[in-house]
Amino acid sequence: MTTPGSLRDDSRAALRAQVRDLALDAARATTVRRGWGAVRMGAIAAEIGTSRQTLHAAFGTKDELGQALVARETALLLAGIAARMDEHPGDLPGAVEAGARFGLEAVADDPLLQAALAGGQAREATSHDTALLPLLTSRSAPLLGDGTALVGAWVARHAPTLDPGVAPVLVESLVRLVVSHAVAPTSTPADAARSLATLARALSGAVGGPGPS
Repeated sequence: MTTPGSLRDDSRAALRAQVRDLALDAARATTVRRGWGAVRMGAIAAEIGTSRQTLHAAFGTKDELGQALVARETALLLAGIAARMDEHPGDLPGAVEAGARFGLEAVADDPLLQAALAGGQAREATSHDTALLPLLTSRSAPLLGDGTALVGAWVARHAPTLDPGVAPVLVESLVRLVVSHAVAPTSTPADAARSLATLARALSGAVGGPGPS
């Protein structure tokens, strides 16, 4: 049964969600234009027509705003990777190649993720400013943690013959290699994806789950 109290709660939750979305959009735009160092909580609050206190209530610190921003961006990225991998059921090398190629191309084309990878090189960044790059890799889960979970779930569904003692190491290693290619590319996304597929084929065969030839 709907009550006045529940309606008020729903309204407050919807308002908080709207504030978060608007703030993330504004922070994304500023980061793309000027770098993460140019993002200021007060300026974001003013831009979206709310108070600084409300913005801090929604996110906490600027660091936490950055975490939310990266999490939203990488959630979209990982959804695309998952969709490409699912087009290759039972074919680990094929799934790795399709997912890695999509992910690397998406990162290369994503202005926010490119701004994150630029780290402290933005014009207005200072030694006291927190760059987005650590949020993208070592200090939060979106790529490494969620990426490992995504590939691990695919393996559990489609490659059950992989040695369960080795499969998690294989999965995490492949994900870390994809992230490494994204952070410091030395070849095209297509070439990197083919190399990762070759590695996945060799390693999966070595641990009891050969992929299709």
